[in-house]
Amino acid sequence: MERQQKLMSVGTRALRLTLGASSQGLCRALAQLGRWRQLSQDRAELARMSDDRLRDIGLSRADVLKEYARPFWEDPLQR
Repeated sequence: MERQQKLMSVGTRALRLTLGASSQGLCRALAQLGRWRQLSQDRAELARMSDDRLRDIGLSRADVLKEYARPFWEDPLQR
C-alpha cells in the first residue's frame, strides 16, 4: 500500500513537470482519486480481518462495519 502511494506521488510529480504549472488542478484531482482508492482498499482490508486480529488492534466488528459502510469520499484524516 505504501509503495502504491509513493508511485502515485512520483506519477503526479512527473505529470506536473510534463504539463507545467497549469496541471495543478489535474494533479490534485488525481491525488484525490488515489486517496479515495486507498481508503476503499483499507476499509475492505479491515472488513476481511478476523475478529481476533481486530481485537488485537483495538477494534470491534461493529467498529469495522460502521467504517466499511462509509462512502469512499469520507476521509477521517481530511487529506
